[in-house]
Amino acid sequence: MSESTQNSTIDPEDTIKILVASDIHLGYNEKDVIRGEDSFIAFEEVLQHALENDVDAIILGGDLFHIANPSTNTLNRCTRLLKTYLLGDKPIKLEFLSDQNENFLESLNKTVNYEDPNMNIAIPMFSIHGNHDDPSGFGRISSLDLLSTNGYVNYFGKWTDLTKINISPILLKKGETKMALYGLSYISDARLARLFNEAKVFLEKPEDSGWFNIMVLHQNRADRGPKNYLPEKSLPAFLDLVIWGHEHDCRIIPEENVSKKFYVSQPGSTVATSLAEGEALDKCCGILSIHKSLFRLDPIRLQTVRPFIFESINMAEYFDELRLDEGDVQQKMQNFAAEKIEELIKRAEEKLTGNQKQPKLPLIRLRLDITDVEQQFNSIRFGQQYSGRVANPQDMVVFKKKITRAKDEAKPLDKEALLEAFQNQREATANRAEEVVDRYFKEASEDKQLELLYCKSMSELTKRMVDYEDDDAADSIVKFYERQVLQHLEGQVINEDNIDEVLESFRSTKRDTHNDMLKMLDSRSQKGPGPNDRTRSLTHDSDEEDADNPKASSNISSVLAPPASATARGGRGSRGGRGSRNTSAASTASGRGRGKGKGSSNNSSTSRIDSFMTHTAKPPASSRTSSRNISKVVYISDEDDE
Repeated sequence: MSESTQNSTIDPEDTIKILVASDIHLGYNEKDVIRGEDSFIAFEEVLQHALENDVDAIILGGDLFHIANPSTNTLNRCTRLLKTYLLGDKPIKLEFLSDQNENFLESLNKTVNYEDPNMNIAIPMFSIHGNHDDPSGFGRISSLDLLSTNGYVNYFGKWTDLTKINISPILLKKGETKMALYGLSYISDARLARLFNEAKVFLEKPEDSGWFNIMVLHQNRADRGPKNYLPEKSLPAFLDLVIWGHEHDCRIIPEENVSKKFYVSQPGSTVATSLAEGEALDKCCGILSIHKSLFRLDPIRLQTVRPFIFESINMAEYFDELRLDEGDVQQKMQNFAAEKIEELIKRAEEKLTGNQKQPKLPLIRLRLDITDVEQQFNSIRFGQQYSGRVANPQDMVVFKKKITRAKDEAKPLDKEALLEAFQNQREATANRAEEVVDRYFKEASEDKQLELLYCKSMSELTKRMVDYEDDDAADSIVKFYERQVLQHLEGQVINEDNIDEVLESFRSTKRDTHNDMLKMLDSRSQKGPGPNDRTRSLTHDSDEEDADNPKASSNISSVLAPPASATARGGRGSRGGRGSRNTSAASTASGRGRGKGKGSSNNSSTSRIDSFMTHTAKPPASSRTSSRNISKVVYISDEDDE
């Protein structure tokens, strides 16, 4: 089917339009006289885009607020914005098909807000909570609970029973398009990883076909350790699109997961909450258009975001040019930094959009990787001369000492010694893995001995992984020794000259430390050791908060393709009639398609965003009676779904 023929068959009345955003962080740095308004200004622009594009709904990926108990000022500013842009008499064409008592179990009204006779909703907003605005304190109440009680937000994906997770989708229908919306609010990454490994995460899938399945979640996406992120492969293959919150670098253009064949969109934050490299990317929201099994996502670059320029410089590359081994090194560094700051300020001016509400003072972060502490100067005093020119003069320049490690300092595994230990142990006794490891460290040369861990800890680790299938043993042992070392270092005067002596004093206590480690491991288990012993107490895993400094990705400003109304600014203006809505939807529905399955309406392998994604099979006609029938689908993180 040709492109023109395909577009002519797309009826705007069968197209669901959704504004997608995440990590709003309302109230961030609200008492700062310069940056206190940034989060509110950006959120208002997001709501304006929803109004101008005549969307059917708004979906937020968590962290609407920066803290779980926002100030009265933040709550007031938020409710005023929601009341201004979300209330009205515009008819809502989304038909709610699932059990509302189950979808909004924690809500006061237990109903979607636009069907509440006491509310007059024009644009329904659906939101999960993130790690910043998660339920806390007495009653486990989140700030989103307050907005849900007042009828402004449909708060979904909240879990009170963390021993298992059973996600029942919100089923919405417009014309012939059916959408299943799954919500997974923030849960500790370590706990969520354990739930996946123990097959205690369930998704309920509609029995009839033809549903477009969207999942909204708020977890680490970047790999920060085996239990400190949610791998994409853990999610079921029947999903079509995942809206990923929590990561602040903008990767809103859908990226295909080649193994599971679904797409992932990471909207990123709308305000910079840290001066990290990922925060310097353009801030965006997006318009998601769904027509049956097809979808497209149009990014919209926000015009009211404060300009932010980040640059990292390795001073080793300028060592000879600046002659940093002679003269007044600090003064040379200050002169160099001043020159670079001027360049960054000029680059920040290029990010000014002309929008009257955009803050003009830029955020500047210059990170200098130094090789000697003598190159470091007083960055706070240095920044005072830029007061009134940048928004963050006090922390504009930071230093990072570059640590170089000689190749001969590495201690690789001695494969020959390990093989010899295996052969000797095999001749002596029954060949057990932990005995081979123990023999290896006993007979290894001095330069390959463990410096902090006791050799018995490695054999104990091997035993527990082989005999008990204890995947948590390595993490527990390393963290245990880390705590022991930190306790040993407390109260001691440490510098580069005596660090080896201080650590040597810790090594002398290895045997006693090892005994304490064994007690810790034994007390951690809830039942005696045995094969397949995976039982763990939920209280023993720490719920550490994740850093909001994601890895940087490429800048997307050059490929942004906002909808026709994306550049409109000013007040709310007229809501317009249905004719304007159809025009907007029709323009959004243009473009070529790329199939998720076999066969596509065109052969382009690069068209993802400016086209609908198409499946080969046409979904059958939907019906309200059959849409309520759902079946439970159990999936485990390392298995594919049929």
